[in-house]
Amino acid sequence: MSNSKFKKISGKGLAITGACVVAVAAAGVYSYSKLSDKLNAELIGENSGTLSAKSSSDILPEDKQSPVNVPKTDVAKTETTAVTTEPPAESAAVTTEKVPEETTGEAVTETFIPQAMVRPLNGEILNEFSDGELVKSKTLNVWKTHDGVDIAGAADEKVKSMTSGTVTKVYEDQMLGSCVIVDHGGGLEGYYCNLSKDIPVAEGQSVSAGTILGSVGNTAEGEISEDSHLHFAVKKNGDWIDPIALISGEGS
Repeated sequence: MSNSKFKKISGKGLAITGACVVAVAAAGVYSYSKLSDKLNAELIGENSGTLSAKSSSDILPEDKQSPVNVPKTDVAKTETTAVTTEPPAESAAVTTEKVPEETTGEAVTETFIPQAMVRPLNGEILNEFSDGELVKSKTLNVWKTHDGVDIAGAADEKVKSMTSGTVTKVYEDQMLGSCVIVDHGGGLEGYYCNLSKDIPVAEGQSVSAGTILGSVGNTAEGEISEDSHLHFAVKKNGDWIDPIALISGEGS
C-alpha cells in the first residue's frame, strides 16, 4: 500500500513539477518578449529622431549630393541669332559707273551733236566771217580780220541763243559793246555782241535753243558805222569758225 501511494504521490509531484517548469518557461518567454518589444520601440524612437534631424549632407558625400529645386548656374547659355532677310551686299546696290575703254595712245576726238541750232537773228548777212583774211573796217578804216558775222536786225529786235548751253560771261567790250558768251558744249562758245545794255540773262544761267539773250543795240564802237546789226561769232576749241556754216551744217 505504502509503495503504491508513494508512486502515486511521486507521479503527481513530477506532473506538478513539469507543469511548473512549463509555466515558468512560458512566463519567461512572455516577459522576454515584452521587454524586447519595449527596447525595440525605444530604439526605433531614438533612431527616427536622429535620422529626421540629420540632413542629406550628413548621409551622402559632398560630391554625391544633389540639391533639390536649386537653379543651376553652370549650364552654358545658348544664344539665339536673329535671322536677317537682307540681300547679299553684291545685289544691295546697282552702279551706273562706266568702264573706261582701252586707250591705244591715239588722240580721241570728242563728237558733239547739239540738240538743235537756230539763227540768233533772221536778217541778211552784212559782213561775213573772214576766216583769218584781212578785210577793211568801214568804221576804223583799217585792214583787220572779221572773226564773226554781222546779221542785220532792227533796234531792240530779240536775239536768241543758237543752241542750249550755259551763260559764262556778261560783259562790256571796248570795241564790240555789250556781249554775252554762252558755252554750248562740245568745245563751242557763242559770242553775242552789240546788244543793248538791258541783258535779261545772268552768268551761270542755263539756256536752251531760242532763249532770248538780249536785244539788238548800238553799243559796238568798233562797228558804229555799220547798219543796225548783231555781231555774232563762234569759237570751237579756242579757234574762230564760221557761225553760219555751223548753223547750216556746212561748217565743222
